[in-house]
Amino acid sequence: MKRLLFAISLLCFSLVAHVGVNDVFFEGLAGPYPLYVTIRPPIVIPGIAEISIRSAARDVKSIQFTPMTLTGAGSKYPPTPDRAVQSKEDPQLFTGGLWIMFPGAWQVRAMVEGERGAGSVSIPVPAASQKLSTMDGLTGSILALLMLVLAAGVTGIAGAAIRESQLGPEQQPDRNRIRRGRIAMAGGVVLSIMIIWFGRDWWNAESKDYSKSIYKPLVMQASLSGSHLDLQLSSSGWLQPKGTDDFVADHGHLMHLYAIREPGLDAIFHLHPERREAGKFSHELPQMPKGKYRLFADVVHGSGFPETLTASLELPQDTTGPSSSIDDAGSVLPMNGKHDRTVALAGGGQVVFDPPGTLRANQPATLRFRVFDADGNPAPNLRLYLGMAAHLALVKNDFSVFSHIHPYGNISMAAFEMAQSSLLPLGGNVLVSSHVNETGSAAVPAEFSFPFGFPTAGEYRLVLQFAGTKRVETVSFDIAVVI
Repeated sequence: MKRLLFAISLLCFSLVAHVGVNDVFFEGLAGPYPLYVTIRPPIVIPGIAEISIRSAARDVKSIQFTPMTLTGAGSKYPPTPDRAVQSKEDPQLFTGGLWIMFPGAWQVRAMVEGERGAGSVSIPVPAASQKLSTMDGLTGSILALLMLVLAAGVTGIAGAAIRESQLGPEQQPDRNRIRRGRIAMAGGVVLSIMIIWFGRDWWNAESKDYSKSIYKPLVMQASLSGSHLDLQLSSSGWLQPKGTDDFVADHGHLMHLYAIREPGLDAIFHLHPERREAGKFSHELPQMPKGKYRLFADVVHGSGFPETLTASLELPQDTTGPSSSIDDAGSVLPMNGKHDRTVALAGGGQVVFDPPGTLRANQPATLRFRVFDADGNPAPNLRLYLGMAAHLALVKNDFSVFSHIHPYGNISMAAFEMAQSSLLPLGGNVLVSSHVNETGSAAVPAEFSFPFGFPTAGEYRLVLQFAGTKRVETVSFDIAVVI
């Protein structure tokens, strides 16, 4: 029972860059070729990452990919690439697998050859052991039976060797040999028990040692004084080095904090605490209604390894603001119908969600949203919000899944910049995002799409944020994901 509880507690830490989401989804360009990439990192390290690449272009001839560390010397010396297997039934689908040998921040470099030349893109992949693998009951029973058979065989062989190995043809063992054979069989029993006993201890020691490599995010504790929020970060004891003072800016901030009121998920705020000292962030909260909130904080380490940290916060009364960050946004969400796919905006106009048919767990999809003005035309003069056309937060009703994603996918954009910088010495056709240099005044199209795959079936809330001409809009949609 203790082992079962221990294994369950480890599964609760399967966070890495997103809570409950291990797979990586990316949609973007490799030179002139638009790609939709799905990477399923291994849940046990070392292990094989499964890679699926769909090309929207029909003129792609081949794709090669290779794993590299995101930073350090390994990012400069890529190993020999593997060639992706092109599907015979679907020539635009390429698949393959790559070994991830140790935990940390990795990148998968995809190199495309086609009729329009070559193109490359590197996709950041955080990799860490997620759980201890356990043996099912049937396999355990079969192995236990085989172990008993082997022990009986060792005992029988020991007795026969002492009792009969030196007898001539048709010669029968005397009482002395029979007695010595029985002693040898008793010794075989003792030896088998000792091997099983010490083998069990060795196995448990190895398992305990490996459990230390199971990923655990930094610990975050939240405290409140009036409307002043303090967040204290500390080490979780994970063997891999992770500091509390090595964060890099992502969309202009070291931390993106989502506060979601439970149990109804009816108030969601996207906040940006400032670092005061190593491991300590603080923030003056905006206007927020009282209640209990789940906190999800996205940070990116200097190595490019992203994390989502969690905590709880109780607001005993409404806060009145103002916020200490002009980039904060959020609101109390209106009660939409379960199947509503259109949400009205306060200043006129509406947002329409175009679901891609039936959403199924563990299948990649594209979530599309369109914004219209009061006259039913595509909304003009939308602006960038934090360097992106839009942001989307996805949270499961039981809070077991949370992800903050962008039109490129659920990758960290700071890590994405690091990955693209390793491509620059190669020259040629590469994709380098310039979102860090974009300003909030640039106009963006009134349609957003997000690549993502829901890890489990259930009810989810999607919270879309984008910048209109006067304010950052926050709207939500509820969806059901089936098995």
